[in-house]
Amino acid sequence: MKKIIYVLIAGIMAFALAACGSGGSSENEGAQENTQGSSAGGNSLVVYFSATGNTESVAETLAQMQGAELYEIVPEDPYTDEDLDYNDSSSRTTTEQNDETARPAISGEIDNIENYDTVYVGFPIWWNDMPRIMYTFFDTYDFSGKTIAPFCTSGGSGISEAVNNIEELEPSATVVEGLRTSPSGAEADIADWLESIGAAQ
Repeated sequence: MKKIIYVLIAGIMAFALAACGSGGSSENEGAQENTQGSSAGGNSLVVYFSATGNTESVAETLAQMQGAELYEIVPEDPYTDEDLDYNDSSSRTTTEQNDETARPAISGEIDNIENYDTVYVGFPIWWNDMPRIMYTFFDTYDFSGKTIAPFCTSGGSGISEAVNNIEELEPSATVVEGLRTSPSGAEADIADWLESIGAAQ
């Protein structure tokens, strides 16, 4: 009789242990799935330079739509309103844009750019081109084998010259069609653009 009781107790304990083990496995699998899910878009980076806030707004919208990381290019010497006076031939921006060798210094750096396959790069258009600080950016990092997707904000000028210059600066990267937009219509413009370059989520 005692032997039968011992066998029954042993059976119950074995069943309980098996159930606990199964439950632990399911929980671990769920945690793993959540970790994998949180990394969606982890191989995309949105980098932007914004002097007035327009490009920043577009960059934030793009990063949200793509689930991408966001990085702001910050000049060591911030631009003032006087620096941005396009009507002043002696203003900082006018002087920089007229000097092909100008490379304004950037504050900080991207530590892990090698982790990203696609880099969205945003900037305003100054004198039909990207600001000289963007040349500093492209001179700083190796984009070999990466996809560069340029976008810009502009009051009238297009992005084609900037795209051509990026292609010259980064011959080992794939530079896709650029986007010109404004904060007011950014979401719809970005959606169409992402579709056209095969990057829609």
